[in-house]
Amino acid sequence: MSIYLSEKGISLISIGLILSMLSLTGILAQPIMGILNDRLSDPRRILLLCLLLTPLLACGYYFFDTVVALCLVSFFYAMFQSSTAPLSDVLTVEIANSQGFSFGSIRLWGALSFALGSFITGFVYGNIGYSASFISYALLMVVALITFYTIPYKAVTRAKVSVKQHASQILKHQSFLTFVLFSFLISTSIAMNFNFLPIYFKEAGFDKGWIGAAYSIAAIIEVPMFWFAVKLHRRFGLISMMMLAAFCYSLKCLVMAFSTQVGLVLAVQLFDGIAFAFMASASVEVINRYAPSYAKATYQTLFVALTSGIGGIIGSALGGVVIASWGVNKLYLLLFSLCFIAMVGFTARRKQLEPRPAGSANQVGKRIPS
Repeated sequence: MSIYLSEKGISLISIGLILSMLSLTGILAQPIMGILNDRLSDPRRILLLCLLLTPLLACGYYFFDTVVALCLVSFFYAMFQSSTAPLSDVLTVEIANSQGFSFGSIRLWGALSFALGSFITGFVYGNIGYSASFISYALLMVVALITFYTIPYKAVTRAKVSVKQHASQILKHQSFLTFVLFSFLISTSIAMNFNFLPIYFKEAGFDKGWIGAAYSIAAIIEVPMFWFAVKLHRRFGLISMMMLAAFCYSLKCLVMAFSTQVGLVLAVQLFDGIAFAFMASASVEVINRYAPSYAKATYQTLFVALTSGIGGIIGSALGGVVIASWGVNKLYLLLFSLCFIAMVGFTARRKQLEPRPAGSANQVGKRIPS
């Protein structure tokens, strides 16, 4: 996105404004979409709306050239695009529980598509140009919309809970808030690593050609790890998976803070993919079990907004300050510290944070667990 906007002649300050609009709008829109979703008898409606409008709005980046127009495109695009993943997770978990398969066994296909998409996108950029990516994205989203529309889903009756009641229950849910706090530390670390990994390679004097390989190594290993994660959390529990994810992230960051060998840096990217698979599969299941039956989407979208959303903004801003002031090695020491604190937190609160098994979810009128 940044390179594409730069080639359009947009200034760096304006590019930052456009990109920040994506993050800020996503944070605000996700909880709203979640609440609306939970109030509908057929929660597919909001997701179908998002899948319908997202490709149309994405084409705005192709057709508009002014900063004001691109900011408006970013605002409306993020409003609908940012909610597709958490709303999809809600339906996936619900269908998986009813059909007897795991969330991780479905989520691994997302990891596979990300890995393949990384290679395909590079080919498109190199041979066709950046602008073609928006048209390709729009076409793929249309296919997703048509496919999703054919999925059978039985409408359900949900309790109507006011926004004030939602807020009150969430603020009293100590396990949820504590889980969000530790997950936020990891998400902030992930955002800084994702945004500044190319800078790390540049500052370390490594061949920039290895940057794509670093991202690909992490993405490819996610595929089998999502499958393996299901077996592990059934045996050891979901919070144990979060502990292991935090450990893998912290170990990777510690090695990168001191390593001068590109081979070792590439090797520890395996820990990045393993950690992401463990965290992504476990966190969705944890939030699903924390949430009462009438607020699944609200909890999932709020969790994403508070962790990946706010963590992404803070991580992007803080990472640049740390590198400018102390260097890229100190940045990865900071990332190690954040993940290590999260690991210690999950370990210390393991019993309190472990949610009840699926099937004993909160029902309307039952007390929200603390």
